[in-house]
Amino acid sequence: MSALPRSLLIAAATSTLLAGAPVMAGSLDDPAHYLFVPNRASADIAVIDTRTDRVVTRLPVGNVPHQVAISDVAGKLIASNTADDTISIVDLATLRTTTLDLDHEPEHMALAPDGRLLAVGNIAAGTVSLVSLEGEPRERARVAGLFDPHNLTFSPDGALLYVANLGANHVSVVDVDAGAIAKEIPVVEEVRVATLSTGADAEFQGIINVTPTLDGRLGFAAHGEGNLLAVLDLVAGDPVKSLALGALPWRAYATADDRYMLVPNNGDATLSVISVADLEVVATLPGAADVTGVNTGWFETTAFALSRAERTAVVYDLDDLERVGEIALPGTPETGVTTPDGRKLYVALSDTDQVAVIDTRERRLIATIEGVGDEPWGVTMVGAINYCH
Repeated sequence: MSALPRSLLIAAATSTLLAGAPVMAGSLDDPAHYLFVPNRASADIAVIDTRTDRVVTRLPVGNVPHQVAISDVAGKLIASNTADDTISIVDLATLRTTTLDLDHEPEHMALAPDGRLLAVGNIAAGTVSLVSLEGEPRERARVAGLFDPHNLTFSPDGALLYVANLGANHVSVVDVDAGAIAKEIPVVEEVRVATLSTGADAEFQGIINVTPTLDGRLGFAAHGEGNLLAVLDLVAGDPVKSLALGALPWRAYATADDRYMLVPNNGDATLSVISVADLEVVATLPGAADVTGVNTGWFETTAFALSRAERTAVVYDLDDLERVGEIALPGTPETGVTTPDGRKLYVALSDTDQVAVIDTRERRLIATIEGVGDEPWGVTMVGAINYCH
């Protein structure tokens, strides 16, 4: 039998897939204390109780789940199943699952401010699906004309959706009611590089994400090939300013106190620190290679940059704006999430099938959670700032 990539392994049956996994009876209608982990190779979502740091159940979904979104308003968990071209929608009160067919390779998702509409980027198709979560879930509209749509960001009132085009040099602005592109905001000189067939493996790195401020009025869009950060007005849909960064910036990560945007520059292994108040780069700090995410914690005094290449969490003091150390991790980090109280950071380790637990005050690894599933790809928690690749 020929070997297949881990993320393409398909279980023969759900009973085999989740053999030995804990089973939860009842519901998850109070999801605030739980951590949700998509497992790409075992096609399930691990549910971890953060009060005990134990896996309480694993929910079967489609193949190669990429991201999880939780709407506590609609009472639903959604997983994007990249290999199946579907999303799985789990009712948190009954744990009943509905499968909805979308376009090719759905990956990143965003919930509208009201929690009742979901936007899903179908990266290989160059489309975004707008999915109503009210009643029986349905695809309300499908927006075409995008270029490897990556992360998605709603305006504060939910009327506009900002689409980061990984395969182009502009941000697309979607009119949500119309279900169509209203305008495009150039970040650098407009040259569309990707085609609809390049998908997530395109070498060109355009725009990964439009990261909003806490009030949602400003968005920060790093452009990889251009080595710059565009600041956008998310209410008016207009550009505000452009800042020079290091080489091949990945994306901006917001601190929970709205002081800074933190951008890892993977081309020169640095971290750019941008003041939200002044819209200026206030520091460029030594970083690490292949950073997949930056999380903050402990009253926003500390940041952790997760390096795949070095299997570490680089530690930064945000008061002194200094790199102050690093935490060795037992596996390859994907993305992490900090609990809403800022005390613990959970990090998915894809090659060891674990979730690492970091004490943000003590700045050290305190535990690893086993039995998560195969190839955990990220972590999501209600009330936290959730990031994906």
